[in-house]
Amino acid sequence: MKKVLLIGIAGVYNYGCEAIIRGTVELFRKNSPDYQLFYASINVEDDKKRLEGCDIEIIKRTIKKWTIKNILRKAFGAFGIRIKYCYDSVSILKEIDEVYSIGGDIYTLDSNNNYSASLPLFGEKCISKGVNYYLWGCSVGPFTKNKSAELFFKNHLKKVTKIYAREIETVNYLKSIGIESNVELMVDPAFYVAPEIRKKYQSASIKRIGINLSPLSSKYVYSTIDEAIQAQSQTIKELIDFYNCEILLVPHVWSKHIDDNDFHYLQSIYNYFPEAYQSKIRLISNDPGFLGVKRELINCDVVLAARMHCAINAAAANVLVIFLSYSSKAKGMSQYVYDTTNFVIGLEDFQIDIIKEKISALYSFCNDKENFSPLCK
Repeated sequence: MKKVLLIGIAGVYNYGCEAIIRGTVELFRKNSPDYQLFYASINVEDDKKRLEGCDIEIIKRTIKKWTIKNILRKAFGAFGIRIKYCYDSVSILKEIDEVYSIGGDIYTLDSNNNYSASLPLFGEKCISKGVNYYLWGCSVGPFTKNKSAELFFKNHLKKVTKIYAREIETVNYLKSIGIESNVELMVDPAFYVAPEIRKKYQSASIKRIGINLSPLSSKYVYSTIDEAIQAQSQTIKELIDFYNCEILLVPHVWSKHIDDNDFHYLQSIYNYFPEAYQSKIRLISNDPGFLGVKRELINCDVVLAARMHCAINAAAANVLVIFLSYSSKAKGMSQYVYDTTNFVIGLEDFQIDIIKEKISALYSFCNDKENFSPLCK
């Protein structure tokens, strides 16, 4: 029996990470039932609760931050000297045959065009010990805004056993930097989670719009969070006025860090409205997990989502979705779902006229298909 380790995420308080694990388990149980799956968790007890019913063994992820090497790395960093460092201990590899890096955005630049080398360096340690290292259900890059990052990742990705990319934009970008022979396109594992939760019919009118916005995505577009909240709240107000509809605010990450907590961010948007508008807005506030959110999304007529896995959650449930983009990965996923990149809105263009145009075009597009479904293929 092969033993497979899933590693890379900070926790399944991020519903996208929960979906990746649940979907990966489904795929392995279907195609490789003799594999034993382990997930390396920073917060074992919380993740066990959130992954209840998921057939995977959760083990402690050991991260070494307070070492002499890391202290020296930080000291040199103060003088602008970058030293790459691996936080994960290779002791976790005992009896492990294969390692899968999970988490869709680990191999990308952050909003300041910086990157972390820690997990890639851990992957190289795996390879040096004869343990296969895979990137699984991922988006990679682009790193064009940071040439040192592009050089680092170009050299690193050539060593990776296999890169399973979840969308075509990643495949095309990797090909452009000479990474091709070890790349394969796959379906994001989240599409395999709870397929029985599915919208059965599509209303001809817009009665409820689901909206996912996040502080993480807003950092890429707006100067301040307050500016983002004000601008996005105004657009939501105009959507309510135009469609005379309800709004469902959908958190998809419940991080302990405020700057990555969708609930806290969407609560600020909700609080921005006077009582007359609040009566038409509902914020999901009970932290229901990926499956619970999916049950809420099937009651929406269309979903606008900044978090990739919130968009996937909606699309997999047969709900019309428009991708709010702060990176190229949204175009790749729109291409997968609709066979076109037309149903992407740059987050900087989260404005009433653009949204109305996209929703109208999406309804027309899907009405032209044999089945009224966002998974039109």
